[in-house]
Amino acid sequence: MGRHPISDEPRIATAVRLPQSLHQRLHDIANERDVSANRIITKALVEYLDQIGSVDPLAKAASK
Repeated sequence: MGRHPISDEPRIATAVRLPQSLHQRLHDIANERDVSANRIITKALVEYLDQIGSVDPLAKAASK
């Protein structure tokens, strides 16, 4: 039985630099919950980007 993907889109690899303590926390939590660090990062990033929304180009131009 495999894990359900967060998205059906094709996946790409990327690299980020994390402080060592944050990296360790991420992997500790992933192990405790029996999920991958990738799943936690993807879910957190989706939630964060949904929360902040996109910048309205018209509002941005008006503020200049």
